[in-house]
Amino acid sequence: MRTLTFSAQTLRLYFKEHIIATMKQLKNVLGTSVDMTVYRKLCELSYHTSYSHQGKYYTLDELTDFNPLGLWTYGEARFSRYGTLVRTVEALISHADKGYSLAELRELVGVSVKEVLLQLYRQSRVHREEIGGRYIYFSTDSSIQRKQHLSRLEDQPRLSVAEQEMVLVHEVRAGIILFFSLLDEKQRRLYAGLESLRIGHGGDNMIAGLLHLDAHTIAKGRRELQQRDMEIERIRRKGAGRHSIKKNTASHRKDSHAHEV
Repeated sequence: MRTLTFSAQTLRLYFKEHIIATMKQLKNVLGTSVDMTVYRKLCELSYHTSYSHQGKYYTLDELTDFNPLGLWTYGEARFSRYGTLVRTVEALISHADKGYSLAELRELVGVSVKEVLLQLYRQSRVHREEIGGRYIYFSTDSSIQRKQHLSRLEDQPRLSVAEQEMVLVHEVRAGIILFFSLLDEKQRRLYAGLESLRIGHGGDNMIAGLLHLDAHTIAKGRRELQQRDMEIERIRRKGAGRHSIKKNTASHRKDSHAHEV
């Protein structure tokens, strides 16, 4: 039996006329009932799948016109240079000047992003801060995150005294996170322990949430700092410091005089 052959050029001609298409339409064009046959021919042409409508629509890369953010809309279908909605939202947040709120992202991509943001946050692929009564999503890169955070704060309306104090708290937290990222493993443990000591009761859990560390690790660093202080105090009590040079000299002269007599 003769093997059926399908031409990718048949799909190209259809796309040039219609720009986008569904899988059902593409199978009809090729005269096949097998999805994989269509995918093989699409791969020969370089294609994109829509991030809207659960990936229902397809188009060719040569027909797209992505904007500076890497997004393109044709009819009701929405496409992204980054592929899926999850990857698109992650990329948009990573490259944003001042991060994005849920509402800002929803307007930008044109589809619901609530579940996507929750997924990215739980996987630690984006950072989240509450500013002005709403969550703002930032890059996980500490240097980019700080710039985004400061730009977002500068964009906020004039704040009351209480709100300014809250902004200061956020800036201090951002500074702690940035400094923490520059330390090695042991230094991170000791620094986290120091911050916990400064806070007092409940400090281990609070710092654990801020720096994404295990509370036991912070407790270990805190104990190391406390034990080191105790050792220093014990050494000082035993040695009692250096002997006075003047005292030693006087004693030496006395002994010399007695020897001469």
